[in-house]
Amino acid sequence: MAAHLRIEDIAQAAGVSVSTVSRILNNKPDVAAATRARVLQIIDELGYRPHSQAQSLAAGRSRTIALLFPATHAGFSELELDFFVGAARAASEHNYFFNLMTEPLTESDLLGLYRSANLDGIILMRICFEDERVNALRKSGDPFVMIGRCADNTGLSYIDLDFAGAVGVAFDHLIGLGHRHIGLLTLPVWMREQQFGPAMRLLEGYEQVKATRRCEPTYRECERTPEVIYETTIEMLRTHPQLSAMVTSNGVTATSVIRAVQDCGRRVPEDFSVMGITTTKIARLLSPTLTAINFPTGQMGYRAAQVLIHKLEGAPAETSQIVLAPELVVRESTGSR
Repeated sequence: MAAHLRIEDIAQAAGVSVSTVSRILNNKPDVAAATRARVLQIIDELGYRPHSQAQSLAAGRSRTIALLFPATHAGFSELELDFFVGAARAASEHNYFFNLMTEPLTESDLLGLYRSANLDGIILMRICFEDERVNALRKSGDPFVMIGRCADNTGLSYIDLDFAGAVGVAFDHLIGLGHRHIGLLTLPVWMREQQFGPAMRLLEGYEQVKATRRCEPTYRECERTPEVIYETTIEMLRTHPQLSAMVTSNGVTATSVIRAVQDCGRRVPEDFSVMGITTTKIARLLSPTLTAINFPTGQMGYRAAQVLIHKLEGAPAETSQIVLAPELVVRESTGSR
C-alpha cells in the first residue's frame, strides 16, 4: 500500500491539513509537538516514504547536478561515455537528477544556471590550466567539482589521472623490455595551445622521460581521426626507422597505430610494441589486446559526483583533491626487443 500513498492520505488519517503534513515532512518548527508526534506515528504505521526529490523542490532546491562536457566533435567516444555513466550512477544512488550539458557556456551562462535554480552543482570537464569557468565559479562560491586540474588548484576539489606519471610508467615498461627508440603520439597541438590539462601533462611527462631515462624518445602531436593517426604513424616510422615501440594517448589511437605498423611490414608485438592510456574495456577489444595504463573513466565520473553531492549535503567544507596513480596492465601488444 505504501507505494500508492499520497500526502493527502496521511493528512486524512491524522485529521490535519495537507500543509501541516508538508511542514512536518520538511521539518518546519511551527507545528505543535503532539500533532507532530501523531502524524509521524501514522507515517510510520502506514509505511509512507516521501519522494526526496519532490521534497527538495519544495524546499527551493532542484536536487539536480550536471556534468558540463563541451563537445568538440559529433558524438562521444566510449571512453567519454564512461565518465557520464559513472556520474549518473552516483547521482541515482543519492536520489539526484543528472543532466549532461554539451553546449559550450560562457561564464555568465554558467552562473545563470545556479541563479535560475535549475541545478545545485556542476561537474566540470575539459579543464585547462587557465580556465575562466573555474575562475568564475571560484569567485561566486557556487558548488562544483572538476574532472581534471588547473595550474592553480588552491581550494578546489578535483579528481584526475597522473598523466605525466603515466608516460613515465609506460616508457619504463618498454625500456625494461629492451626498447630504446620509443615514440609518444599524443593529443592535437590546439589542445596544448589552449593549455588543456592532459595535453600539458603528457608533454611534461615526455620532457621528464627525455631528461631522466636512457632512451631516445620521439614526440608527435596529431588530430584524433583514424586517417591522420595512421598517416602520422607512417611518417614517424619512415623518418625514424629505428623506432621499435610507441605509446599512444588513448586506445582508439592505438588501433590506427597498429594498422600502420603492420602495413609497414612489422609485426606487433614481435617486431614492434604498442601501448596506450585507455580503459580496460577498450584495451581488451583490440587485436592484439593492448598493454595499457588503465584510465578508470567510469570510476572518475562516479567519484566526482560523490564529492559534489557530499558538498551539497553539507559535508565539512574540505577540498577533495584526488590524483590517481597510473596502473600498468600488461597484455599482448608489447614484447621484448
